[in-house]
Amino acid sequence: MNGIRLVIIDLDMTLVDTARRCYEVLMDITGVNSFNFEEFMTLYYDGNGIRKGLANMIGDRAFDYGFWRECWLRYVEGGRYGSVMPSAVEVLRRLRDEGRVVTIATGREIEGRFLVRELETYGILNLVDGYMTLGDLGPQYGKDELLRRMVTRYNNGNFKGSVYVTDHPRDITICREIGLPSIGVLNRWNRGLKADKVINNLKELPEALRELEAGIN
Repeated sequence: MNGIRLVIIDLDMTLVDTARRCYEVLMDITGVNSFNFEEFMTLYYDGNGIRKGLANMIGDRAFDYGFWRECWLRYVEGGRYGSVMPSAVEVLRRLRDEGRVVTIATGREIEGRFLVRELETYGILNLVDGYMTLGDLGPQYGKDELLRRMVTRYNNGNFKGSVYVTDHPRDITICREIGLPSIGVLNRWNRGLKADKVINNLKELPEALRELEAGIN
């Protein structure tokens, strides 16, 4: 199809609400109880990244790839996940009906095979054409390389005909740096996103894609 063929969607806090469960896992592993959930979310969306803020409480392991891998393994192996964002399932079906390639790219430090059961639980595994994680690449790579590989694999390297849908301002900055259009999804913690298009929820995504295509063409 012409226009935006590939829609790459972030997983955590974009497609599914996993924040509360992630907070619980982090508290369990670190034994830290000096900040509450609201403070955790402030750290999560801080421009310096959650690692820097967390390092003030748990030390340098907050910067360690292995630490975050342990957290995510504990999360998936526990079998208690988050919840699908409102309208997510319906929107995924609609995007595929429109002929778009729909994929998931997540910065989780675990391999993609660990996502299968979770995506099945959400009812979205069969609604996406593929997924890739930072864990699939290894500790020497970042989100920029992850997105480059997604565009190469699923859209022959056509950045103009691809878009990343995310809740996180740091992802949006990365998209700008590598020339990938972005759509920011607002929530109660991340106001002021500076993406190419900004939406209030996933229900607005199909229309945002059409508007973005109109601007590209």
